[in-house]
Amino acid sequence: MKLSLSHSPGIAASPPHHPPRQLLRLGPSSRAEPLGQMPADYRIACATYNGKLVSEQAQSVLSDSSEHLSAWLAPSLLRQTDDDDGRSRGEQQPAPDFVAIGFQEMIPLHLALAGLTRKALDLHDDKLRVAIESLYTTAASPGNADEGGKTRYSLVARRAIGGIALLVYARDETVATRIKDVQVNSVGCGVFGLLGNKGAVGIRVTLRESAGSEVDGAGDGGAESSWTFVSAHLAAHQDQNEARSHDWRSIVERLVFQDAGGAAQMYDTGHLFFFGDLNYRISLTSPERLDRDKLVHDLSELATASREGAAAAVPTKLLAQDQLRQEQAHDTALHHLREGAITFPPTYKYIPGSRDELSSKRVPGWCDRVLYASAAQGEVKVLNYRSVMEFTRSDHKPVAAQFLLPASSVTQRIKDRSPYTVDPLWRVKQLAGLVLDRLVGSVWCLLMLAGFNRDLRLGIFNVAILAATILYGRNRF
Repeated sequence: MKLSLSHSPGIAASPPHHPPRQLLRLGPSSRAEPLGQMPADYRIACATYNGKLVSEQAQSVLSDSSEHLSAWLAPSLLRQTDDDDGRSRGEQQPAPDFVAIGFQEMIPLHLALAGLTRKALDLHDDKLRVAIESLYTTAASPGNADEGGKTRYSLVARRAIGGIALLVYARDETVATRIKDVQVNSVGCGVFGLLGNKGAVGIRVTLRESAGSEVDGAGDGGAESSWTFVSAHLAAHQDQNEARSHDWRSIVERLVFQDAGGAAQMYDTGHLFFFGDLNYRISLTSPERLDRDKLVHDLSELATASREGAAAAVPTKLLAQDQLRQEQAHDTALHHLREGAITFPPTYKYIPGSRDELSSKRVPGWCDRVLYASAAQGEVKVLNYRSVMEFTRSDHKPVAAQFLLPASSVTQRIKDRSPYTVDPLWRVKQLAGLVLDRLVGSVWCLLMLAGFNRDLRLGIFNVAILAATILYGRNRF
């Protein structure tokens, strides 16, 4: 779906200063606003969290009082390492120009497929914005703030499919008023290659970069930059590399935007940030054979050693067992994407409620990742790449990364070509997936209701008993 400058369905025109759940205005009402400051460098923050929720949390995540979706965000965006400009650990850092936040398994799957993820987004996107603004508004950082003394962000766009969600925020002082175009799209590639239990959500933002361009259209021919953010959830389980590669291909082929030349893929941009629960684990067989129990024990010790906040000493031999890096080396998935150095323990699978204790039921791994591709290539600096070990509500740990891109290269485009072409049936598959999502979600919700909202198996049993009773009664009488 393309959100044009002259007409923006789904983007609410609202008064300034962020009423609840405001979406950034792109339309005639914004033409009187001045362009934001042109930053010397662009700072981008991306955060991802698989908030796998147990059934009793479903009610709280759909209530306005829940802090579950925003409590993890501020710790994940805190800088923990020295910067190139001499800032030391703990010192306030400049605010990012874009903040992109991805969720997977945001709410229980039956509610997500039935379409209730949007309800969770409606109730929490303002809390996420407040968390971002509060983090970067301090007395020690006047350069981050506007004339009112506060760093302000606007919600550019949000989209969800199944339990996968993406929200993108733009900093008012630097980029929000320079947004020319916003496009959103989604891909379901779960069951039958269509269901929204797996897939991706993408948001593309186009900025005016010409200092002389005007919002009223006089600068339509000026320089522009293109920023693409994708939140993804790929196939699960240790032995499903092939399924993950298939999901990746589906996302590349069917996550389609529009540009002057027609259909455009996610690589047809200047800067791509791809993040989420990618579900790659630690290989137990390649390049070396590993004992699973010993691996879990050693990694639990590694997680415990990170309590002081220092970077974890992740063994190089262990990173060589990472399935994601192996698939990239074989050129089967995540083509042309780069990643910062991994200095944190695996992000999965922890016992909920525990900071360090890994579950022995699954092979651990760095499932949650933030990757990127940029026209700036080697000039991109990964300022920070970390997990939040202290957040214990999920069996995953949140992960965030911050990037610094020189303004001199932002108007360029990624030189690497897309590994796959556009699927000509992408619109048909998108519609079929939506219908399948709602059908499966509605039936699942009814079965859960029959099971007193506690157990799907109990619901199926109760429905079977009811059906048998009705059939018996019809035959008996």
